[in-house]
Formats: sequence, C-alpha cells, structure tokens
Amino acid sequence: MDCKKAMDRYLALDKNEAVPIGVTLHLIACRDCRTAVRRMTEAEALLARPLGHESVAVDPAVAGALARIAAAGAAYPDVSGKNPVSLLKWFVVGSLLAAGFATVPFSFVGSWTRDVFGGAYVVPLSIVCGLAVTAYCGLFVGTNIDFFVKRFGPLSGPSSTATRG
Repeated sequence: MDCKKAMDRYLALDKNEAVPIGVTLHLIACRDCRTAVRRMTEAEALLARPLGHESVAVDPAVAGALARIAAAGAAYPDVSGKNPVSLLKWFVVGSLLAAGFATVPFSFVGSWTRDVFGGAYVVPLSIVCGLAVTAYCGLFVGTNIDFFVKRFGPLSGPSSTATRG
C-alpha cells in the first residue's frame, strides 16, 4: 500500500475506530506516515484540552468592580474539577432507599396500613416505590451524565444515509 492510500484510509476513520490491518502494517513500515499520524494524534489531544480561563476584564473599572463583588462574597465559587457527590454516596443512599421500601411492610406503618386497608395497600405502596426509584435513577443519571458519557461513549444517532420512503 502506498503512503497516499494509507493516509486516506486513516483519515477516513471515525474517532476510536479500529485501524485496518493494512494501514497498521503500512504505519509500522513507513516512518514518515507514522510520524504524521503521531503528530495528528498529538494535535488532536492538544485541541481537545479545555481552554485556559482568562479574565475578560481588561478595563480597570470592570476589574475593580469584579474584585469588590468577589470580596463581598457575592461571586460564584469555582467548582471546576470538583465532584460534589461521589458515586459511593449515591450507592449508599440507593441501598437505604431499597432497604426502607423492603422493610415498610414489616414496620408499624405497614401493620397499620394492613389493618386499615387490608391487602389493598400493596398496589399503592408498589406505585409509590416505583415512582421513588424512577425519580432516584433519573436524578442519578442526570447529575452524573459526564461519568456515563465517558464510560459508555455518546449514543449513536440514526444513520444519516438512511433512505426516506
């Protein structure tokens, strides 16, 4: 395989897609193509980094006003890079939620509802438990969406080459 064909095939790949064996063999054998691929990978990693945080306050009056706001304690705290709730805490709370629902039928509340409503309390209790678990799971996924995207990757949408009929 020549260099142009190998580079064309490499550049046609999607991110994190496996490199075909022919291109891999060419990269092993060709120092120029290997160097080009390494430089592209380094450039992509450099461009993927977050931009540095620079102050937009060039005007001294604006900078002074921002400093007074920060000194008064009215500025938002810097929370970049902080995860306020760990996954362990989510797991503990979820376990307590499940244990609480499992013990309700055997508690004073469970015996009281059984005495007052008979066996009919099971359906409303199940609905309340289901709604609580659904809300809990929705909050868990919603607040930890970055974790799930990094762990499992973004969802792939429908194919853009699909024909409309």
